[in-house]
Amino acid sequence: MNVQSPCSFDWTDGLEKYPVYCRKEGGVQGKDSMFQYVKHNIPGPGIDKEKFLPVFIGCSCHECISDCPCVQRFGQNYTEDGKLKTSYLDTDEHKVMVECNSNCSCSKTCVNRVVQGGVKVRVELFWTVSKGIGVRTLEDLDPGAFVCEYAGEIISSDEARKRSLAQRKEDMNYIITVNEHCKSGVIKTHVDPRNFGNVGRFLNHSCDPNLTMLPVRVDTEIPLLCLFANRKISSGEELTFHYGLSSGEKRTVYSDIDRKESGLIPCNCGSQSCQGYLPFDKTLFED
Repeated sequence: MNVQSPCSFDWTDGLEKYPVYCRKEGGVQGKDSMFQYVKHNIPGPGIDKEKFLPVFIGCSCHECISDCPCVQRFGQNYTEDGKLKTSYLDTDEHKVMVECNSNCSCSKTCVNRVVQGGVKVRVELFWTVSKGIGVRTLEDLDPGAFVCEYAGEIISSDEARKRSLAQRKEDMNYIITVNEHCKSGVIKTHVDPRNFGNVGRFLNHSCDPNLTMLPVRVDTEIPLLCLFANRKISSGEELTFHYGLSSGEKRTVYSDIDRKESGLIPCNCGSQSCQGYLPFDKTLFED
């Protein structure tokens, strides 16, 4: 069992079932007064609040198994022990994932309710050598284990572009854009956890990450951006994901012009497949 330092505290102030430990040492200080912890996404500028209203029909199951209407409608996402089916991690084309919702009569421990409960594992914020604050696991994780969301303000494309253009070179860019490709076109979801967010805000980028981000829907059409272990992860290992790789997209190769004119930030992930610079969305920096 991991014993925490006497000076450690819960960064979530008790909002999560599993505390996010933090120690006031080695570059990690107390919470920024401008930052508010939220477990799940909240509507931000440019987003109609009605999009956060429940839209999915519920089930009347006491225990959801293969004959559950939700499972039959959208498919079985998880194994009996609450892990993401590993087949979801082995492909670039991901199907729509929908969990049981607030209109369902099943219990909160239903096997089709995984990501909606918040952080699922014990993690700790720590100071890395070259990347600032990072997140590491305090327990061993199996492939498919859900870790946390990347939660924050859901903002419009115009607001995401406005915020990106207003950033100074020394500012951290927390905005994540996920593109979902469907028959009707591309669904873009912009999440900014700068002022309102959860522990996902502190996950660092890696060109060879141990977490995979997948959109999962619960009540609304707006997805939760959920992070699952894509391999076995040992206790004490830093948790990372790829900032710019959406389903079906190829890794970006930056030109000399990109490097000189766009103010690209060097990547310090240290992996053998490192691309040299952090990914970024050009469209958010165009007037």
